[in-house]
Amino acid sequence: MHIQSPRRLFLIALVLLLMAAPVYAQERRDGVLVNTEDAYDGYALLSPTIDPYVYLMDNEGRVIQTWTVDGVDGVSEAHLLENGNVIVAGLRLGIEGMPESGEIREYTWDNELVWEEQFGGVDARQHHAIDIMPNGNVLAILWGYYSLDEAAAMGLDAELIDNWFEEDPYLSPDKIVEIDRSTGEWVWQWNPWDHLTQDRDSALPNYGDIAEHRRRIDINYHFWFLWGADGIDGSDWMHTNSVHYNPDLDQVVLSVSRFDEIWVIDHGASTEETAGSAGDLLYRWGNPAAYQQGDPKADRQLFRQHDAQWIEAGLPGEGNILLFNNRVNPGTDDEYSSVMEVKLPVRADGSYDWEREAEVVWSYAPGGFHASFLSGAQRLPNGNTFITAGPQGQLIEVNAAGETVWEFMNPVRGTSPPSPDGIPNYALFRVHKYAADYPGFDGKDMRPGDSLVDIRARID
Repeated sequence: MHIQSPRRLFLIALVLLLMAAPVYAQERRDGVLVNTEDAYDGYALLSPTIDPYVYLMDNEGRVIQTWTVDGVDGVSEAHLLENGNVIVAGLRLGIEGMPESGEIREYTWDNELVWEEQFGGVDARQHHAIDIMPNGNVLAILWGYYSLDEAAAMGLDAELIDNWFEEDPYLSPDKIVEIDRSTGEWVWQWNPWDHLTQDRDSALPNYGDIAEHRRRIDINYHFWFLWGADGIDGSDWMHTNSVHYNPDLDQVVLSVSRFDEIWVIDHGASTEETAGSAGDLLYRWGNPAAYQQGDPKADRQLFRQHDAQWIEAGLPGEGNILLFNNRVNPGTDDEYSSVMEVKLPVRADGSYDWEREAEVVWSYAPGGFHASFLSGAQRLPNGNTFITAGPQGQLIEVNAAGETVWEFMNPVRGTSPPSPDGIPNYALFRVHKYAADYPGFDGKDMRPGDSLVDIRARID
């Protein structure tokens, strides 16, 4: 049944990426490798990518608490709330191991399931990341599905349809929904389908000069033009892998991997207003070729990036965007990754000055640093940056000078296919670190147990 094709694409892509992850020698050391006095005093919340457990761990690698996410085949990330509950974004596999649906669940500190939202409909499959808003609502990324007839009516090039959509006859952009946990209601949403432009058919209302309509999204932009690939279907068109809310600006930033860009959208407009011009992009950065400006190689700043987020108020770099740039110099012998802190040209009223360039004000890119997919970064209150290098399951905390003050290698193998050489998969999507005095720990038993290395040795 063709509607399952995007799900098949998702799983195939995941397996291929996992198999392409760096292969480590059998003497790989797991657990805490570096732990200095400059490491931030806190606890890491690990949710191994293909494993039904979530762990809270101290700087010594000792487990404080464990949650079992029954019935979910994999967890992309977990968030700890100020009441001590944990919210996880998970994946349920269906027939023949295909991703059947996304799920978001909330568990108490003592592992009691208190809320669950399943996304199994044709037009509602949650994937990748979530964000928890200050009001407790959840922002989620959902695949939408549009037939090729619908896409053609929006200006999708017939040549693209003929070349790339034979097996997957759908275009699947990512919409963003805000979910009220108390009712399950979608109280706000943004759909990129309302903000498309094209320069192919002048008879259609969204016709225009792409370069002059950079706040809108070119329906005929496809990332593989820049990567030299051929014959790839276009169903997972955007591959948005992170969503993050800024309460001061009332804006949302998205990491849109297949456009090699971050997009900023307005959350202050209602759903109805968002469907109009108020929902056009407030700002975009990373790849000007996506709107026919600049050279696709020389001017591109982002390469399959993940985890774009505003640095929170009160933290060093507040208001800047922190992200993990996965594949600089892609496809070459000099391919590497970097963590970037970017200052956007935002005005005092929250609007953006498109005539000023965004500025990279800090980066971390030591020699040999490479994580081709997954991954993320978090700015900590002491100015350190907490980094997830996803494929290898590596956590690194670095200071402002880029010096490693804490390092950990994930011992959880997971249940996904091993690499070609039989090395288990240790992948982590993204890990968050919480301060030792975080409100979620108030009144909780924080006595450390065994190390995660020892616990997993007994399980495995």
